[in-house]
Amino acid sequence: MNIYPQPRSERALDGLRRLVAHIGRGGGLVSPSVYDTAVALMFDSFPYAKEGIIAWLLEQQRSDGGWGLSSVPRARDLPTVAAIVALHPYRDAVPRVRRACEGALEFLRNQGEHWGTSLPDDIPVGLELLMPRLLDEASSMGLHIDPSPYRALFALGERRRALIGKARPAAGSAAAHSWEGWGSGCSRDVIDASGGVGHSPAATAAWLHASRHQAGLADARAAAHAYLLQASKSTQLGIPGVVPTVWPINRFEQAWVLYSLRVLALLDHPGLRDVVRPQLLDLDAALRPEGMGMSDAFAHDGDITSTAIATLGKLGAPRAIGTLRRFEREGMFITYANELQPSLTTNAHAIHALACHGEDASKPARYLLERQQPDGRWVGDKWHSSWIYATTQVMLALLHEGQMSAVKAGTEALLRAQREDGGWGAGRVSTAAETAYAVLAICAVQRNREQESMTRAAWRRGYSWLMANDHIDGNQENLRWIGKDLYCPVRVDRAWILGSLLVSPPS
Repeated sequence: MNIYPQPRSERALDGLRRLVAHIGRGGGLVSPSVYDTAVALMFDSFPYAKEGIIAWLLEQQRSDGGWGLSSVPRARDLPTVAAIVALHPYRDAVPRVRRACEGALEFLRNQGEHWGTSLPDDIPVGLELLMPRLLDEASSMGLHIDPSPYRALFALGERRRALIGKARPAAGSAAAHSWEGWGSGCSRDVIDASGGVGHSPAATAAWLHASRHQAGLADARAAAHAYLLQASKSTQLGIPGVVPTVWPINRFEQAWVLYSLRVLALLDHPGLRDVVRPQLLDLDAALRPEGMGMSDAFAHDGDITSTAIATLGKLGAPRAIGTLRRFEREGMFITYANELQPSLTTNAHAIHALACHGEDASKPARYLLERQQPDGRWVGDKWHSSWIYATTQVMLALLHEGQMSAVKAGTEALLRAQREDGGWGAGRVSTAAETAYAVLAICAVQRNREQESMTRAAWRRGYSWLMANDHIDGNQENLRWIGKDLYCPVRVDRAWILGSLLVSPPS
């Protein structure tokens, strides 16, 4: 790509240095989750901290009665139902709770329009397993929530349960991450090396509740309690019991921060080289023949494996391509085995990894070309709710394939979407991470003379906005990654933001 790092902001460079040096510490930094926090409250995982947990959940409720980001409507049902079920027992003791639950029930009555007879690829992780159990729990409390809008979701859940029944998921597997939606009993076999179940605070809280009367599990239960405490600390809120939707994510954080530097052409930046090199060597040592997962204790996945291989480049050869091919299915690339929805960006990152080793990527490229919308965008990615993220990641991949017509259409879509303030955002406001993706994509695209003045002006406005807004705060608009709940892997997004302040378009 035609990108040249220019240290325009010493503050950005210093921030990026510190970030790279701290990659993976504390298991990674993750935003707090309404869904997982509600489940932890539901199962009384933090009995000494109920007041703080309830207060935090109430603060997250939106003015329309629901929880979650309004611009991603299908990601709102799960946290809203979980919050109702968790808060309902406190409706008499805390007046605000009764009003919150009434508002949430009214909100859910209007959610049916967002659920049709078929499901998109970008539904929250495990939703088809989690929603049926939560609705059953709500019904047992006398809370009527119409299940009819979720018929297609329930059908998908039945398929998923059948696959899980055949596979007998192990500790640290993708299925274990949603254990609270399908698990029963209380075997210690689902506890992984993190001390939790499936790197999921919600699944761990459910397992602790299920095992509360089981003898012989004292050590496993102690590890699970310790896991929840550490997970809560990763949010940096300082509120015990407010937990993220996934943790630990230290390898995900490492692979993705370094991948951002690869894409931004900053791996060899003289101001970063000394902190980057040890991380690269550690990433290379951690890449197994089977791939890489969000931590060394979790299942390998095609997306993190692709980004790690693309980041390492020739450093990971010759075993890298054989590792990547393990995730190939009929010319496309999957994230996890037995997944039922594909991911645009997993295939985009696989293309980048293949390109780094001179391998043919025409089949996944064809899939991405087929998924481009008439307006030039790519929408509906499985792992990120912003079309700006999906579009820019696919554009960067298709540059490697020379698909300039598709890239041009994507660029034009970005230019049309730039806000008056100069930033980009798929929701109601511009966000730093989405603006960074757009700024980078504009830098990376080879432009003709007719486009150059327009794209340079757009880059200049976006860069100026980013210079003034290069932070990530608690605004829900920053929660764009798709897990069970929308979330933000803080160091990952910060790396893209700070790195984008160190590049500029080709002269």
